[in-house]
Amino acid sequence: MSSEPMLDHAVVDHPVPFSRAAASLRRRLLGWILLPLAALIGVNAWVAYGNAVQATNEAYDRSLYLAARTLAEEMRWQNGRIELDLMRAAGYLFENHTGSRLFYKVSTLDGQLLAGVSALPDAPMRSESAVRYFALVQFDDGQYLDLPVRLAQLTHVVDGAALQDPIVRITVAETLEARQQLIQRILWDTLGSQGLLLLAAALLVVWGVQRGIRPLEAFRQRLADKADDDFSPIHPPDLPRELRPLIETLNSYLDRLGRLIDIRKRFLDNAAHQLRTPLTALKTQLTLAQRNTEPAQALALLQAARQTTEDAVRLTEQMLAMTRVEHAREMHSPHTVDLVALARHVTQEHLMRAHQRGDDLGLEAQVDQAQVQGVDLLLHEALSNLIDNAMHHCQPGAHITVRVGDTWLEVEDDGPGIAPDHQAHVFERFYRAAPSSVSGSGLGLAIVKEIASQHGAVVGVTSPVNQGRGTLIRMDWRPS
Repeated sequence: MSSEPMLDHAVVDHPVPFSRAAASLRRRLLGWILLPLAALIGVNAWVAYGNAVQATNEAYDRSLYLAARTLAEEMRWQNGRIELDLMRAAGYLFENHTGSRLFYKVSTLDGQLLAGVSALPDAPMRSESAVRYFALVQFDDGQYLDLPVRLAQLTHVVDGAALQDPIVRITVAETLEARQQLIQRILWDTLGSQGLLLLAAALLVVWGVQRGIRPLEAFRQRLADKADDDFSPIHPPDLPRELRPLIETLNSYLDRLGRLIDIRKRFLDNAAHQLRTPLTALKTQLTLAQRNTEPAQALALLQAARQTTEDAVRLTEQMLAMTRVEHAREMHSPHTVDLVALARHVTQEHLMRAHQRGDDLGLEAQVDQAQVQGVDLLLHEALSNLIDNAMHHCQPGAHITVRVGDTWLEVEDDGPGIAPDHQAHVFERFYRAAPSSVSGSGLGLAIVKEIASQHGAVVGVTSPVNQGRGTLIRMDWRPS
């Protein structure tokens, strides 16, 4: 009971895989664009954050240098010792370094403490400083009271000092609370701005992708709305240049599919129409032969049934041959074919039948080679049909000649010929110019015409040829 609903569901929901494929394409486009964009914005945020932190540290280092400079300016040599006006210096320090704690130390070059905190570490002497000023100053990170601090060490000459070496070192240390708060604020500001930028870019990308694939969705909808027998091309408006090859390929496929379905439909219609008569006649003949008690009449009916069967088989073979020829464009690729070698091969294939009939079948090659571009199998079929057509419409003992020139091949016979009023129609399908006593399908020359058309050749008929008799049919590759 469940099989039929499942089948109906599968039929009704056939377009669903295409919709999923379209959604998958949308996700892929968004992924290909947004992921690299997010990575680039992340790198930009990291670089911007690094630059901001560097600028912050340089600003705080400059402030730390100014603190050391302030201490140096408030330092005097009086009464045989260094005196520091802490009130004026502390005013600057407390005014400009709120949020952080400052410590200082003044010492000689040999390490003698002159003022400040003796436990404060020294900054190592380096060839270059991170922040460059006119005075000699060094910056470094250190630890004091188990706290991370930033050190600025200024080398200063005390004017009027009665010291063996008037050069002193002024070391100022600053805790990192204010720096860290500012860096965190910069970090969050950077993440916020870059996040908003990423969100805005994502929205623009989604909007752009939606608009970009709209023509493809319109094409899908128009393709889904087409009737089952409609294979006409689709040209959606505002088609982007990048989608044109895809749409043109799909339209080309629709054209080929429509042509193939038309060929098969025509074959089925022809088969149903053309085989109905011989099969009905065969059935009647066999029924009469079964009921007839006269041996002679029954034998005649069986012979007629055999001939009808042969005609039906020949008709079926030629209809299949016509269908193969119409499919040839999709099945075969052209290459160089030598008409002389082809004619020699096909003529040899028909020699046994011609000998059995008493026909004189021969080949006349006016050139050593005659090369054309084509499909060997199809040209073989065309020439074979011309020879078979000549044998079929001539009495036994006929003279049939195959000739090959530089750009043409022809078959001539000395049969009864074709009346002028029939010559314009002999290449039409199922058209028979022979009298009703001569069996035939009317497809042989139609097959030749189709093959010639596919090879860019012109096929023509001349009749009579000599003394009111004969037929000559030529395939010519020369431009008209």
